Amino acid sequence: MADYREDHKAALDRILGVIPGVKISRAFGYPAYKIGGRIFCGVGQNGITIKLPRERVDELIGQDGMHPFGPTKETIWREWLAIDREQSDDYIHDLPLIEESISFVSGAF
Repeated sequence: MADYREDHKAALDRILGVIPGVKISRAFGYPAYKIGGRIFCGVGQNGITIKLPRERVDELIGQDGMHPFGPTKETIWREWLAIDREQSDDYIHDLPLIEESISFVSGAF
């Protein structure tokens, strides 16, 4: 069983579950959110991850709670950004970035 914060998942379910075409799913044992069958967001151990173009991820790294994502310390996924928030409801403020992720993954970016 994957270790993640249920309150983060509940917040994302509320935020993303109302967006047309978004499906709530699982990947690698963790909650995941898909558009057109492709994952654009997931809930991890300490926060969430979103998929964006590599250049955009590089721009955002170091901003409030944002850092590179990788399944291990040695392996970084270049098109994935981790966002850690203490309060789950604060992810609503990241909705513009999440919407960028939806556009990128769906090919509209």
